[in-house]
Amino acid sequence: MLELWRPITGSGLALLMTVAAPAFAEDVDFALEVRPLLAARCFPCHGPDEKHREADLRLDLRESATAHRGEYRVIDPDRPEGSELLYRVRAGGIERMPPESSGPPLTDREVALLERWISEGAEYSPHWSFRPIAPPPLPDVNDKAWPRSPLDHFALARLESSGLTPAEEADRATLLRRVTLDLTGLPPTAAERDRFLSDTSPRAYEKLVDRLLDSPAFGERWAAVWLDLARYADTKGYEKDLGRSIWRYRDWVIEAFNRDLPYDRFLIEQVAGDLLDSPDLDQRIATAFHRNTMTNDEGGTDDEEFRIAAVKDRVDTTGQVLMGLTVGCAKCHSHKYDPITQRAYYELFAFFDQTEDADRFDEAPVISAPTKEQQDTITSLERQIAELDASLERRGEAAQAAVAAWSSEWWREQSRAEGHLAPTKATDWEVTGPYVAEAGASAFRSVFPPEPGYVGTEAVLWTRQPEWPDATAHILDPAPNAAVYLRRRLIVPSDRQLELQLGSDDGLEVWVDGRSVLQRDVARGVAPNQDRVSVDLSAGEHELILAVINRGGDAAFWFAIGDELRGGVPIALARSFALDWDQRTEADRGLTTDLWLARVDPIGRRLNADREALTARLETVRASVPTVPVFRELPPDRHRTTRIHRRGNFLDPGEEVSPKALENLLPWSPEWPKNRLGLARWITDPSNPLTARVLVNRTWARLFGSGIVETEEDFGAQGALPSHPKLLDHLAADVVRSGWSFKSLCRTLVLSSTYRQSSAVTPEKLERDPRNRLLSRGPRVRLPGEMVRDAALSVSGLLNPERFGPSVMPYQPPGVWQAVYNTAEWQTSPGDERHRRALYTYWRRTSPYPALEMFDLPSREICTPRRIRTNTPLQALVTLNDPAFVECAQALARQSVRRATPVRWMFEQALLREPEPGELGSLSGLLQARRAHFANDREAALARTGEPLDEGSDLAEVAALTAVAQVILNLDEFLTKR
Repeated sequence: MLELWRPITGSGLALLMTVAAPAFAEDVDFALEVRPLLAARCFPCHGPDEKHREADLRLDLRESATAHRGEYRVIDPDRPEGSELLYRVRAGGIERMPPESSGPPLTDREVALLERWISEGAEYSPHWSFRPIAPPPLPDVNDKAWPRSPLDHFALARLESSGLTPAEEADRATLLRRVTLDLTGLPPTAAERDRFLSDTSPRAYEKLVDRLLDSPAFGERWAAVWLDLARYADTKGYEKDLGRSIWRYRDWVIEAFNRDLPYDRFLIEQVAGDLLDSPDLDQRIATAFHRNTMTNDEGGTDDEEFRIAAVKDRVDTTGQVLMGLTVGCAKCHSHKYDPITQRAYYELFAFFDQTEDADRFDEAPVISAPTKEQQDTITSLERQIAELDASLERRGEAAQAAVAAWSSEWWREQSRAEGHLAPTKATDWEVTGPYVAEAGASAFRSVFPPEPGYVGTEAVLWTRQPEWPDATAHILDPAPNAAVYLRRRLIVPSDRQLELQLGSDDGLEVWVDGRSVLQRDVARGVAPNQDRVSVDLSAGEHELILAVINRGGDAAFWFAIGDELRGGVPIALARSFALDWDQRTEADRGLTTDLWLARVDPIGRRLNADREALTARLETVRASVPTVPVFRELPPDRHRTTRIHRRGNFLDPGEEVSPKALENLLPWSPEWPKNRLGLARWITDPSNPLTARVLVNRTWARLFGSGIVETEEDFGAQGALPSHPKLLDHLAADVVRSGWSFKSLCRTLVLSSTYRQSSAVTPEKLERDPRNRLLSRGPRVRLPGEMVRDAALSVSGLLNPERFGPSVMPYQPPGVWQAVYNTAEWQTSPGDERHRRALYTYWRRTSPYPALEMFDLPSREICTPRRIRTNTPLQALVTLNDPAFVECAQALARQSVRRATPVRWMFEQALLREPEPGELGSLSGLLQARRAHFANDREAALARTGEPLDEGSDLAEVAALTAVAQVILNLDEFLTKR
């Protein structure tokens, strides 16, 4: 096998890459053997990046590499021994390539590889992941009985070519635990173990897999994977890192996996769901995928700078997550290793540059996103309200005569009540020498507010002074361009609020106690639509002054203290009561009928009361509906101009660009619109060589421990080579053929013989296949932190299976958030809310949940295609001492007390197998020692047992069993998938 040390871009480290093919196949494969070598050692100076290219030489293009350069060619297929490339890689001193400053010289094996490739004609081919996906033929194998599926043929062929054989199949209990953890993220229960082990039918395992695929926990397990990619968090990030309402997107992802939404549709709706024809609520929620970018609320920051940072993050995430390309390397200069120019980067940027979001504090645009339960309630209440409205309408239509009679009688009664409704006209006053307004001027502003006792040439009306809260209305109809002033003394018995409702479009101003509280001047455009004002009044006497100037219209000016006149009749409606029923407008008749039904008719009052109660409930439900930030495209007249950012600096714009995909991967179809929807269709087109491969590889990595391509985030020239390239293409083609069914992909993988192998390793396999890249055994990897926590909750019986809803806050040590911008406090969720799956834990970017952070939890400030597993003592300190894990041990111990063999029962409950004699002996010895200790230290025993014990329970016994439970929950076998 060929092993290469390959540098990782941007770091001084190296990655040991295992090449898929045996040593020197019959024909050297340029894409799998030569191109990775050239990319690692030559492309930094002789690759795609024109700004850092030396000697005008591109070794990534055959025409440049083989071009005649006077008396020599860098690569000479006609005379291989004369190739300048071979001379330079063998040379020493200053002529050596790569130079000493770039790293060690090529090995003899690498030089021999280049020599053989050139002698075979130096043929170039596209990078392996850029080639079209073509289903490879099924390889022949010697062991005809082992393969259960085509997948197994590819895995076995590779093993046989390496002189290895597969491991035996894992025992049924181990296989049950492995596949249950992989498909649901939870361990199986004892009851599920018993049911599976008692099923002796040939399809027992297949039925188990189908049941797990149908489990609601399936969506939760795989949503946790996707949320790393989507950089999902409950906060905005940056300095303040304030909260954000976006959990409805998390729930959408869970539901999408559970209903097996085809993967191509899954991506389209997240990238461009808002651009689909008549998008529904779910499709709009899906676009929150790219609203998971951070928002900077810090004072003094440039919103445009951080809007652009968000757009660049969307481009980078789209490249890495959906296609496995590190396109972000091209934001400042052309990619050094892959065919992605800086211009191509900003052409991708242009697809995302036209959305409305702009780093706003309010996260706009946002939409209300009711849950299914909330929407069902809203729909039911709206239906009931509509039925009541229909009943009221029928009641009103049948009682029009009664409504007309009532309103006319009301007018007559109010007119007879002196001072309550006294319509007057300006002609009733003597108006001498009215003030004539100049064009565009505010006439009354020139003479108001008048001093007390002011007497001028304008008409002045003193009204009667009724005690509060009686209302008075006036009709003032001044001559055109004449100002009319009205003054009134208000006697207020206790603190009240003065409500003025004004009914004219003319100019006016209102003073209370010499203070201007409202101005409106149509001619000057000052608040022309303002017609209400509220003023707080203390008990005692106050003065109200109003001024109105008629600008030539006929509209009368109305005012009143309070919103309504006596009998609850609105001011504007009361004016129509003086008219015959047929003379009133349709709107006034409708309002009068509604008023009669609400205030006079007994049946109408009951119907209205029912309606008000339902409306109040509806408003309460609507107020609790969560919001979610979404994508919305700018209207065409507000589209931005996209330009290249020189050196990545948005303040140094360069050439203008338009939306364009990487057409060297896949040509653009004229059927696709040049927007995000078109880009999404380009990404998910079956001919795109990357999308299906990346999906298969990511899924494989979660099930087998590492991907067929180990660098899940990078399928480019600097990424790892696939260990089984033909297997990867077979599965990718199968995914597309299945209609992009993710559940079908999972089913294919876990039903295979390759997956079912025992993880036990022999000395020979440990030496020849130390990292299981050849798939010579089953997967054995430490569980992710979320699954470790969920497994402990599950086996202890504490797990709360509730799904969806706002994020929860399980126990966290006090003061953790003081290390970051302290604008909020961690409020531990009550009851069993703190025992929900880790998926629902509140995620603050600047301070991720500490117990899980010890298990490699990312901050999710950017997408995380692959978590790097670590193994540190801090992880053991968490599982031994974190209150959540201690609580699980306590619960497990309390359940075991009344069992005949409590230690054995806890062991089987956690590990789904019987303990071996040595294991049982060690745990029993620990139990005896802890019993003696706690019998003499009641305080320590009380601290260990947790919640109050059942009556009759032995304190020392429960405390000792808790200590044993802690050991069991910290065994490598419990923390590992094997």
